[in-house]
Amino acid sequence: MPQTLIELTGDAGAPLLNIMPANGFPLQTYLPLLRGLEGFRSISLPPRALWGDQAAPATLRSWRDAADDLLRGLDRFGLDDIVAVGHSLGGVLSMLALIKQPKRFRALVMLDPVLLPQAMLDMLARAREAGRIDDMPLVQGARRRREFFDSREDAYSRFREKPIFADWPAEALSLYVEHGLRARENGAGFELTWGPEWEAYYFSTVYQSIWQDLPKLNNMAPTLIIRAEDSDTFPEASFARAQSLAPEATFHEMKGQGHLFPQAAALETARVIRDWLRTSLPP
Repeated sequence: MPQTLIELTGDAGAPLLNIMPANGFPLQTYLPLLRGLEGFRSISLPPRALWGDQAAPATLRSWRDAADDLLRGLDRFGLDDIVAVGHSLGGVLSMLALIKQPKRFRALVMLDPVLLPQAMLDMLARAREAGRIDDMPLVQGARRRREFFDSREDAYSRFREKPIFADWPAEALSLYVEHGLRARENGAGFELTWGPEWEAYYFSTVYQSIWQDLPKLNNMAPTLIIRAEDSDTFPEASFARAQSLAPEATFHEMKGQGHLFPQAAALETARVIRDWLRTSLPP
């Protein structure tokens, strides 16, 4: 199936904003955030995991391929002058697309992007080279994720008990259940829209050259990089290093928030982005 374009909020003639999600999360969980960014036509040219019938790759590749998918989607639908907003995995993919074709983008917003310490990146690289990447906890955890549910009500109850969703408002979790599950072809219950094999794939191919590429953002589009105070993918040391490597970017920290603050604190996140866009984009 070719790249798909998903309309989320706003009017057809409004300035374009493309949202790229975190690994494993349906686009619609960002609706409360996007509704707070009025004045934009919010769309998504999502990763292959959300294209519908794409199987996860059998061989390990690179997040660069997913960034190239985004650029091909922009070509296919004739889209330019984009405000790119990406969360976690989506932040890195948006950055890679901008670096490759900077003239297509008005601005970049990275929400708790995956900026792991170099020592951890090196460890992941060694595990891949040794054929042991499937043994890494994040990859194993993704593959063990419960994929099938009897009903949406059953799924909501189970998710509500998970620590990862503890601070999500009811609307955000309802959107996750509504759009993160689809009816199984055999009619027996529901399955995850973003399957465990795709989630494991993205964890197993974490981008290695982030620290070499981050300085390339200087002299490009206006950039806002937001970190969660309690982030486990963008630790405090990485935050300081990123500020030194990309001094032209604007940095902000969401106090008291974890990695999923775009869902858990959608209105506050929208306010931070909205205020920055008002002062950073040319009229």
